Amino acid sequence: MMQKIVIENSENSVSPFDLALSSWLERCRDARNGHYKRAEKLFNLSQLLGYVLIYSTIFVTVFSFYADSQNQILLWNITKQHIVVFIGGVAAVISGIVTQARFGERSEMHRSSGARYANLARDIEELQLKLKLDLMSNDNRLAQVNSIIREWNNLSEDSLLTPHDPTKTKRYGHIFIIFLFIAMFFFVAA
Repeated sequence: MMQKIVIENSENSVSPFDLALSSWLERCRDARNGHYKRAEKLFNLSQLLGYVLIYSTIFVTVFSFYADSQNQILLWNITKQHIVVFIGGVAAVISGIVTQARFGERSEMHRSSGARYANLARDIEELQLKLKLDLMSNDNRLAQVNSIIREWNNLSEDSLLTPHDPTKTKRYGHIFIIFLFIAMFFFVAA
């Protein structure tokens, strides 16, 4: 109870302007961290898919020149040639995914947005410091606040982290296409 009274008294002593600046700073830091985390995930995914694409392409290239007079069955009716064709299909699919999804490009866009939010957070911290040290006139304070608001609006328009719309139905078309091509592969291979 005593702690609640102390918190209420401390909130009453802080101006609404200072509370707004603190809220803005927290929101900027959250956005910055979100963009940096997403950039890292997309970069790692880009790297992983890039390596898988390179290795599968090398595998198919090397073994496509390998002539095996024996059509040795490895498992069920699957031969070595089926595996080479399957890995070739995997390489083609990964190539399409990498081209379409542009993970590396999106990672760089998130990193750039994170840096812009970090700059905005520093501008807010600078404003807070100048206000604490009483280094600003009201005109300068309003000009800097308007500048922060303008930059934040520009960032919001370019933001990649838009909230998910739960009213949209999930689309499973790409999963259907994957299963269709897997089925075609096994019907042709069998």
